[in-house]
Amino acid sequence: MFRAILLGSALAAAFIAGVLLAPPTADKVLNRAAGVVLFEGMPVPDLSFQNQQGAPVDLSSLRGKWVVMFFGYTFCPDVCPMTLMHLSKTWKQLTPEEQSALQVVMVSVDPERDTPDGLGPYLNYFNPAFIALTGNKRSLSELALAVNAFYARVERGEGQAYLMDHSANIVLLDPAGNYRGYIEPPHQPTRLAPVLQALLSHASAD
Repeated sequence: MFRAILLGSALAAAFIAGVLLAPPTADKVLNRAAGVVLFEGMPVPDLSFQNQQGAPVDLSSLRGKWVVMFFGYTFCPDVCPMTLMHLSKTWKQLTPEEQSALQVVMVSVDPERDTPDGLGPYLNYFNPAFIALTGNKRSLSELALAVNAFYARVERGEGQAYLMDHSANIVLLDPAGNYRGYIEPPHQPTRLAPVLQALLSHASAD
């Protein structure tokens, strides 16, 4: 009887330990991640831009992958290069299969200065797998409206170049091109990589 009690207690303890130590499911990671907001999805219009090579590109060409999108510009003094650095480090933590299911996209909020000549080298410095969109003010305005992003020109003193105020959230588009949510800063790889991996795992299980 005493042995049976001990055995039962050991099995119960092993079960509890297994539950506590088991890796969290994708749902749990996404539900517990602070600053990650997901919803059913809203359609985004198929807008036209130029990429960093100067070639025309429509948003529909990005379908088939999860799109990790952020709004920025090459003259940004801090947030944009930091976000690109974090995204590049996060990218390197993903498996080749996970990378093939994702596309990182920088949408320029400064198409006047962000021409392909400057965007190409800038983006390649961080990660040549990333894509930039620029060259169409109307498409930029419509895209920002569709994904609840903002941007505004900020004039400075005489002789100083203007700055652009803009959203810092990372926007998520699903493989069907729908706006599915966003990730608030900070975007350190230790926080971002598990969220993106969970998102991909969750999507593949649906």
